[in-house]
Amino acid sequence: MTRVGRALLLVLTLALVALGSACGRGASSAAVEDYQVAFAVEPSPAAVGPATVTVTIHDRDGKPVTGARVQVEGNMTHAGMKPVFADAAEVGDGRYVTDGFAFTMGGDWILTARVTLPDGTAFEQAMDLPGVQGEEGH
Repeated sequence: MTRVGRALLLVLTLALVALGSACGRGASSAAVEDYQVAFAVEPSPAAVGPATVTVTIHDRDGKPVTGARVQVEGNMTHAGMKPVFADAAEVGDGRYVTDGFAFTMGGDWILTARVTLPDGTAFEQAMDLPGVQGEEGH
């Protein structure tokens, strides 16, 4: 390996180490098995247009999780569609409800709840949502 190649490899390695340590600062991840996460979508069946997504979170002992930050991301199961994002506000008893979420196209979707607990611990849970009805109700 040439001197320039070794120098480039060293710079790249240092950059990756710095990036990895910066990303991990102040956050930890939790095993999703430590939490029970349930989704509900209104209207039901889901259809193109505005929707309310409710994410209910309980800990392993069945106690409601409070004080979390929850963001819901919706993606179609096929490539090429822009994801939909909405923050969910806490409404009590471990329930978090979106404002401003909307399905943009009929078809099969995946909803992902990204949860950050008050102590900075984070986890996510996904749910398949097949058959979101299109503009014509199909």
